[in-house]
Amino acid sequence: MTYSITRRTMLKGGAAAAFAATGLGAPGILRAADTVKVGLSIPITGLQAILGETLLNCYKMAADELNAKDGIGGRKIELIVEDNQTSTKGSIDKARKLIGQDEVDVIMGNIISVERSATLSVTKRAKKLFFYPTQFEGGECDPYFVAMGAIPPQEVDPVVPWIVENIGKSVYILGSDYAWPRKMTEAITAALDKAGGKLVGADFYPFGTQDFGPAFQKIKDVNPDFVWSMVVGNDGLAQLKQYRSFDIKPPMVGPSDDVMIQETPELAAGTYAAHSYFMAVDTPQNKRFIESYRALYGAEKMVNTIGESGYNSLYLYAAAAAKAGSVEDAKVLEALPTVEFEAPQGLVRIDKSNNHCVLHSFFAKVDDKGRQFEVVKDFGAITPVTPYCTL
Repeated sequence: MTYSITRRTMLKGGAAAAFAATGLGAPGILRAADTVKVGLSIPITGLQAILGETLLNCYKMAADELNAKDGIGGRKIELIVEDNQTSTKGSIDKARKLIGQDEVDVIMGNIISVERSATLSVTKRAKKLFFYPTQFEGGECDPYFVAMGAIPPQEVDPVVPWIVENIGKSVYILGSDYAWPRKMTEAITAALDKAGGKLVGADFYPFGTQDFGPAFQKIKDVNPDFVWSMVVGNDGLAQLKQYRSFDIKPPMVGPSDDVMIQETPELAAGTYAAHSYFMAVDTPQNKRFIESYRALYGAEKMVNTIGESGYNSLYLYAAAAAKAGSVEDAKVLEALPTVEFEAPQGLVRIDKSNNHCVLHSFFAKVDDKGRQFEVVKDFGAITPVTPYCTL
């Protein structure tokens, strides 16, 4: 499937103005071709389709905004969209097509770790720039890989001491059985040890699990101070329903976000989450971001941290390509750490030492009516610490 962004959208004083304000006028070399091709590998079907739609919408909005100004150095942004079906094979096949057949200038997208690893196996060999928008377990180190989502030092380390002090010391973890929940569990356990807390149990489930009864019975028996869930996608919704039906008393810290709670608002009330973005973040940029998003996609539409990260990705790439005067991968990479973007969450930039994004860290709680997260604690901008990666 190909989606070409060509229409101009009237902006409401939003992020396109911020991009123009950087003053990164592009040399003539960028103006030689008609378009900049951005390949998007999105889970439109499969386990993470619930999040794929929002991610795609945010890429489209960013492209519209940029195209309504000057695109990238006078070249329009063309989005070429492929459904990776939330699978390893789909991600490999689509990455190969985007690079080999469509000859894209950059690849963006993917949500869960299996998509990322599969896509990276192709982009790494091709030396093609790949922006990954989702929070993940860390461990990736490649000059052509740009991590736009939070890693544990940004999402876990600031949050756990606050939880231990304000919610409780003992935690029971539930997770889908793949790399992110397992590595996050290691990070949470280490952070709990440092903060005087402890892990009292952990269970991991294959994709497609719908019965979490045995785990909730264990939780009732152990009675931890809180439950930390990393059960993802549609499985997470099934788990939340059972969490309520079993009348579990400990509060839940979950992977949910503003998009997911809309599916089951009556069940999400009182749950927590840690992300680099929530709709409740109080910045002028975020107010404009939400206003523009809802003008395009519906007055009640919600947006989340993965979508915002995708939006930021395209803006940072555009700024770097404009400064470099080229979409050649090596030249964009050289310019990337020298630009920044006033994102909805706050100022973001890429750390030159590891190609990971400096991100904000927020801990939030769903309001009593289950309508939206409210920020409980803002930990500020957190530098990505990556012992596994020095570029």
